[in-house]
Amino acid sequence: MEGNFLSLTELRQGGISEPMTRREIQMASRSTKVATNGSGARKCTSWIESFIAYTDNLEASPLWCKWCAITCLAAALEQKVWTTTSSPLYPNVYTFLVGDAGLGKSRPINAAHSFLRELDDFKFGATSMTMASLVDHMQEAKKIIVQLPDPALEYHTLTIVADELSAFMHEYDNGLIAGLTKFYDCSEYSQGRRVGDIRIKIERPQLTILSGSTPSNLIHFLPDWAWEQGFTSRVFLIYSDDRPIIDVFATKFRSMPTDMVHDLEIISKIAGQFGWSEEWARAMHNWKLAKFDPAPSHPKLKHYNSRRFAHMIKLSMISSVDRGNSLSLEKADFNRALGWLIEAELEMPKIFDSGAGSEDNKAIDEILHFIQASGEVSEARIVNFARSRIRYAANIPRIIAVMEQGGIIFNSSVDKLGLKLFKAS
Repeated sequence: MEGNFLSLTELRQGGISEPMTRREIQMASRSTKVATNGSGARKCTSWIESFIAYTDNLEASPLWCKWCAITCLAAALEQKVWTTTSSPLYPNVYTFLVGDAGLGKSRPINAAHSFLRELDDFKFGATSMTMASLVDHMQEAKKIIVQLPDPALEYHTLTIVADELSAFMHEYDNGLIAGLTKFYDCSEYSQGRRVGDIRIKIERPQLTILSGSTPSNLIHFLPDWAWEQGFTSRVFLIYSDDRPIIDVFATKFRSMPTDMVHDLEIISKIAGQFGWSEEWARAMHNWKLAKFDPAPSHPKLKHYNSRRFAHMIKLSMISSVDRGNSLSLEKADFNRALGWLIEAELEMPKIFDSGAGSEDNKAIDEILHFIQASGEVSEARIVNFARSRIRYAANIPRIIAVMEQGGIIFNSSVDKLGLKLFKAS
């Protein structure tokens, strides 16, 4: 087997071959132009592509806009549709847009939020929550589907939209994280407390999350050991450093497209179990035989990798309902879902590079800027400059040595007192 990436041809066949270029990945992740089927007549060929077009004036990454649209459809579907293999799987997702401050993460998030608010009887969780308040909100989010065969389907579904992760969770809370993990899986939740004789039981709780974070906040929020837990394996981390430049003075305000509101309402009313074609099932199985190649290799994504097969089924369901109402998973949905997945995963490792800044790293950046601005600086001046930026003065010689050994600065000469003079490399 050559290479680590799917070619576009092999992606269509569910096999593995030569590397897949970034252009091919983007092509594979576009909408399939399949006519709408089912009882509700759609007005948009693809709701996801329509959302991307609607938000192309927001100066936000198109990748973020795409995943806001994907998450919006997942939220609208709630538990009304599912796929059953060894057990039922629902299309809810946890999506975190990750990028530096000021790149426009909140704009597509708010746009998705606006569309979801147009749906009847749609339940949102609060922006800031504890585990206790999340349970209370989930209890209140009870719904019943009566159009399915008897017995009627009862479930509880919430969607949380928070443009900043730190507003939703101020700190890493083991109890809340455990609840988020439980509610992702839509399995029964029960709680008992001796105080007040509290007994809580929630049938089929389900949660969808759309939020944003900077890389540094995400890395600071999630301790190293948390990357080995179940919660992070359930999250799509959508990183981008792209910011399209838009002439805001030449761009007119856009009202919410009525065609998109109409279609989202139709999508939200689809109910039933997905079937699948032999081609889709074969492509999924071939991908499994190929060990899910290409897979992220970053060590912090090891446990995320173990859930990629389930992620692919969820994304295939979302792709299918974006095409029409037939509740059928086709080969085109596999291709498109895999394109979405690979496109996002190629960027994920950059989160750990961008967010890995420590106090020493920040001090090094400031020391380097000081040396660059000064031209040539004595070691004594560097030490005096660094004293207010490094917590322990004893570490200053070590940091200067690291900068020199790393080729960031170099010893240019020696002054009259025999002290080293440094310049930036």
